[in-house]
Amino acid sequence: MRRVLVSLFALLIVFPALASAKGDPRKQLLDASHSTRINDVDMKPWHLKVSFHLNSRGAQPPEEGTIEEWWAGLTTWKLRIESPSYTGTVIENRDGDFQTAGAGPIPLSIRAIEQEIVYPMPMGEDLSKTVPHMGHQKLEKVSLDCIQLSEPPIPLPSPTFCFDQGSGALRAIISANSSMLVRDRISQFAGHAPALSIESVEGKTVIASGEVVDLSAMQPKDAIFTPSPDMKRVTEMHTFKVTPAP
Repeated sequence: MRRVLVSLFALLIVFPALASAKGDPRKQLLDASHSTRINDVDMKPWHLKVSFHLNSRGAQPPEEGTIEEWWAGLTTWKLRIESPSYTGTVIENRDGDFQTAGAGPIPLSIRAIEQEIVYPMPMGEDLSKTVPHMGHQKLEKVSLDCIQLSEPPIPLPSPTFCFDQGSGALRAIISANSSMLVRDRISQFAGHAPALSIESVEGKTVIASGEVVDLSAMQPKDAIFTPSPDMKRVTEMHTFKVTPAP
């Protein structure tokens, strides 16, 4: 994905506590939080494959790899990473969490790419105590409406979410440390709107990118989520509480 990046941080104009012309901006953010994630509770099983690139940072050389995920529910999923710096598999099923023995935790830079595609804007369901701040922005030639939330009396730094003024699609997320996620090739999948192309940017430098090469429905099979002999149990803790079947 090649682009001329406009600095969102320099151009973001914030107006405190203004109401959005399209309705309550807090509702807009909640709706976007659900519509952009593909691991929401209403989703049917899917398969995802992503080709990613990490640019060199300091002594760390650039690298390319793949992320592959099979998802059948919040507590039934499998994640496979193949790259020069990390190769391994993680599985969560009704028996617990498992990972490739000796592989260690997935590097944060790689896991971030998966999270930015699968669930880019996690947030709580109750935003009633927050105060929205509105702004406007341009990304290349696209006009964006931006929303940031603060929560009095001690407002903490929070991300800014920027939406295409025409389509309403989430196009960029600016984090509190001024790094930015740019979302492209917004698609429609099972009633949700994932980005099939993403870039993580610091200043004007792209530090990581991901391209979805497959996102499709799948028929879940127990064999997919059964640990292989080279995997070990990590914990019996689950993402969400699992109630054994009677």
